[in-house]
Amino acid sequence: TNPASEQGSAIVDLIGFGVLLQIPILMFATFSISLQHQSFAVEAIARHALRAHSLWPVNQSTQEVVATIAKDFGLSANRVNWNIFCTPNPNCLEPNTTAQIEVRYGQIVAYASSRF
Repeated sequence: TNPASEQGSAIVDLIGFGVLLQIPILMFATFSISLQHQSFAVEAIARHALRAHSLWPVNQSTQEVVATIAKDFGLSANRVNWNIFCTPNPNCLEPNTTAQIEVRYGQIVAYASSRF
């Protein structure tokens, strides 16, 4: 063998660098897309749940809206937690009352607010 003669194959370089380095990049991209999808879903849940609560201020109807939208986005409705806060009056539909909803899905949090 002659050490000065370097012969190789482009296929080995393609497999070594092309495929093996792209796998972590694809994994990161897939994770980022999934996280962004969940963020958009939680924001949509917050907006629509507050609208539903302002139209019919019963927690059961709001819970149904949250569960339906979570299902539409492919999220587990059991993992979605939400709270509605109304200030200064606990009755959200009184004039000059601000209603704010906080929706949590794991570490993702979204807020929506409305003034009546």
